[in-house]
Amino acid sequence: MRRAKVANLDADTPLAAAAERLLHARIADVRAAEAVAARRFDPDAVHDLRVACRRLRAAMKLFGKKPLRALDAAVERLQDALGEVRDAQLQERWLRSHRAVKLAAGQDRKERRAEARLRQALAFWTRRSEPRLLLALPRVHAGGRLGGSRARRRLRTRVKRVEGALEDARSLDPRKTHALRIAAKKLRYDAELLKDAFDLSAAIAGLAKGQDALGELHDSDVRLELVRGNSRLELAVRGERARRVAAARRELRNLSRLCSRLRSSLG
Repeated sequence: MRRAKVANLDADTPLAAAAERLLHARIADVRAAEAVAARRFDPDAVHDLRVACRRLRAAMKLFGKKPLRALDAAVERLQDALGEVRDAQLQERWLRSHRAVKLAAGQDRKERRAEARLRQALAFWTRRSEPRLLLALPRVHAGGRLGGSRARRRLRTRVKRVEGALEDARSLDPRKTHALRIAAKKLRYDAELLKDAFDLSAAIAGLAKGQDALGELHDSDVRLELVRGNSRLELAVRGERARRVAAARRELRNLSRLCSRLRSSLG
């Protein structure tokens, strides 16, 4: 999903001005994706709104004072409801492509229930959560610059967490690779917000590739549990996972190099 652009930002832009503009851009992203998802719950629309929610949460945590950060749970509730639908959609389509009709029907029922919860979450978001969030948007950190010490510390912390998760994920244990994916995702979304203050374009592209590879591996790990006991489907998932493991290992090496470069550049 494309992000709303915010022009004329650089390292010297006052933090308060940059924060307000970036937060409004992230709200605009949510509203644009919400307008599509409200009409249809196709996988792309659900995915785009889910990503927009994650990016908004990153901006709230990076720039917001306590009253704004306190509304994070409201955005997370919508994001979680979208995730339930998205997960069921992915598995249902995979199962149908492998002619697993009975299991696919079960996922279809799960998807319908998740869609009902999502409709409720969207209604609650539109009527209550979003208006509260808009009122709280001006409550941002006011001191310093976009490329100042606060932002630099934040990026260094994110890099350190990715590096720690990388060490844990060498075995490609499902829980540990999932934790790495989350850490990489948080670094990426912060980097997107601060890219005009630091040289982060290459890092954002590399983090996106790593996130995608780890996400596909996670989908296979979840799928393996779903089809446990069906030898035909297990064989298909294990073959799929083996291919994705090779891609994930490449991205682990790339992420390690990327973090090393970022650590050096951030001081």
